[in-house]
Amino acid sequence: MSDKTNSLTTMLAAAYRAETSATSAGRRRFFVSALASGVAVATSSAWSQTASPGSAQMGLTPSAGGGRLTIGEGGRGPSRMHPSFVKDVGLMTDLNATNQGGAWWNFDTYITPIPQFYIRNAFPTPRPELDRRVDPRYWQLKIHGDAVERELTITYDDLLKMPSRSIMSVMQCAGNGRSLFWEQEDFLTDPAKVSGNGWGLGGVGLAEWQYVPISHILGLVGLKSNAKAILFWSGVDGKTPNTESDTGRPIPVSEALERGEDIGLAFKMNGMPLPADHGAPVRALVPGWCGGASTKWLTEIKIASHDFWVRLNTTDHTLIGPDYPPPKAARNDEFRFIRPDQLLGQPVTWQEGRSTLAIPLTLTKQPDLPSNYPLARGEMPLLKAGPQMLRGYAWAPHAGVKKVDVRVNGGRWDEARIIDAQPNRYTWVRFEFAFSPAPGDYMIETRTTDRKGNAQPATVPYNKGGYNFFAIPKFNVRVA
Repeated sequence: MSDKTNSLTTMLAAAYRAETSATSAGRRRFFVSALASGVAVATSSAWSQTASPGSAQMGLTPSAGGGRLTIGEGGRGPSRMHPSFVKDVGLMTDLNATNQGGAWWNFDTYITPIPQFYIRNAFPTPRPELDRRVDPRYWQLKIHGDAVERELTITYDDLLKMPSRSIMSVMQCAGNGRSLFWEQEDFLTDPAKVSGNGWGLGGVGLAEWQYVPISHILGLVGLKSNAKAILFWSGVDGKTPNTESDTGRPIPVSEALERGEDIGLAFKMNGMPLPADHGAPVRALVPGWCGGASTKWLTEIKIASHDFWVRLNTTDHTLIGPDYPPPKAARNDEFRFIRPDQLLGQPVTWQEGRSTLAIPLTLTKQPDLPSNYPLARGEMPLLKAGPQMLRGYAWAPHAGVKKVDVRVNGGRWDEARIIDAQPNRYTWVRFEFAFSPAPGDYMIETRTTDRKGNAQPATVPYNKGGYNFFAIPKFNVRVA
């Protein structure tokens, strides 16, 4: 990341924090215009013209009653505490005991506020009052392996004294969009049955991350010429406190060398110490890859001359299906909590270009709906007839977003207006387009094209876990 890009990131993040500190949590606005002479930050009147963002702006009718999330209340909702998490999850979709999705239809800021940021856990969030391994006062990170010159153990205070950087980056669960494997591609029954959490499109958020670059860490320990893989390991997030878990994820050394200033050890999120639900006190940060690669509650880094095989690159976060032949392990590879016969497919790494409208999906086929989803099964979101502006988000971490196109009822593709500058390829942009419908039912599609010309496809192949759905999403709405 260049000094110019890092400066832009810092300016945008500082403006965001200044703006949000002056407004209530339910009325945050952060809008950016990139000008030839520099960067201007302002509140967009087009996005804040009413007291109730989302529903009134887009003509969406809010849901009522039943403990459901609202549509268009953008940061307002009932408090909901859960024993598996530390933060209030009242603004999130209640998927199950250890996972909470973002209510993407209520997103209306550039940086996702922490109360709206999704949580993807295998087990309940580790708490420092129960497990000193995640207490900053006692936290330690062991860095070792046969491919380093010097083994090292660092404390939280040691990390804070190291040179750090700030980057804005999307974090996305590998299963984000899984709902559309069911809704759009009918992968509901064997032999092509998809299983997993019904994230809708809420397993994603954008944050500002403060981190120590992996290049600095590698410089401290000294990398041997035989270095092949780096394992980021937690081992903390078990079924009960103070037990050993099976959570971690490797990356190739080549990836760390190529992106040594972008990958690192994160200790702040949106300007604050990393929250417990998001990996406190320290997590790995691997921008552009699926969120599982950015291991939370980090306690160990092992750098070795061999590959690593763990749950999150063999049975979970892995594309298993006829289009994804599995890799073959070498004799000296290391297996943790997994067996060689469990190499079943191709691990999810880079995330492809995506897009979403800030509108809830009509869920007709998904096996289980979140208990507080704003729409009943098969129900369409209701828009008012007449001129309005529809809005959404698009991201493409490989190369950055070039353009976003929208079409209605299978007609022609029209280019949407992109609102934000991209300080780096890992961020998303917001887009908008004019919509002036008469009463009736409509199907709206959005398509991201990245700066290398790669566009979202119409479909993606089946995989058992329903990972990495990056096909064009379809939004059904009813206008009255």
